[in-house]
Amino acid sequence: MKVIFLDIDGVLNSRKYDSVRNWNEQTDIDVSRLPLLGEIVAATGAEIVLSSTWRVHWEKEESLCDEDGAYINQTFARYGLKVYDKTPYLGLTAERREEVKLWLEEHAQTVEKFVIIDDYGFGWGELADYLVKTSPRLRLGLEREHVDAAIRILNG
Repeated sequence: MKVIFLDIDGVLNSRKYDSVRNWNEQTDIDVSRLPLLGEIVAATGAEIVLSSTWRVHWEKEESLCDEDGAYINQTFARYGLKVYDKTPYLGLTAERREEVKLWLEEHAQTVEKFVIIDDYGFGWGELADYLVKTSPRLRLGLEREHVDAAIRILNG
């Protein structure tokens, strides 16, 4: 199995998007980024694993998702996307790297390749070669160059 460890804030939204979105509705995800994510999934067959802080709202059993988790499922589904799993929560002081590593260890028998798509570029250590870093402050989050890089890593 190929895996996309997906952050949401800074990947599926950006500062520019925040300046135009409707703040009176649940619009945290810039849906213009989802076809790009869909391209990665289509080109690689990868599964999406939430590594975002948003993962606390999402559960594999859809009925256990809260409002934000349901929003993720519904928004992704409109673009033919589905979340496969999420990384474990190791506490407030844990680094995302440790949560990704633990998920990889728990699924070592099934993971063939993986990519991490995140806007945070520090502290990835031995996972840094698998990171595709977005730039939500200056750009749009997930963009064409990130799609191409993720596909290269996953199809390497």
